Amino acid sequence: MTPLTVEIRTPSGVVLQAPALAVSAEDRTGWFGIRPGRTDLVAVLPPGLLVVRDQEGETFVALSGGLLSLESGHCRVITTEASVSRDLDTVATEVARQHRRRQERAEVHHAVVRDLAREALRRILAGRETA
Repeated sequence: MTPLTVEIRTPSGVVLQAPALAVSAEDRTGWFGIRPGRTDLVAVLPPGLLVVRDQEGETFVALSGGLLSLESGHCRVITTEASVSRDLDTVATEVARQHRRRQERAEVHHAVVRDLAREALRRILAGRETA
């Protein structure tokens, strides 16, 4: 059977393009596998790990989330951020870094929402005082 073709792309370009024997990925329902001959599919990937297996072993990809599509043996992943390594510890460090960055961005967003809510409340109260 013809091997899969895997392509992982970020806004800065292709980070991995290679033949593969199998791909393991996770969506919101859990882990799933892709092997040559599998029916086409589309999956939304949460931030985490993708594993590409080839003749030489496994390649680990830390993803910031993304979209996976499998069409006619071509597995394409589009993500905003990806780190590729044959070493699981290296990728684990990258996953942890991406997680910290997401938490920091979430904290900034929460602070902005709190400030907007305070300002809206201040304006509502100021409008009552003038009425």
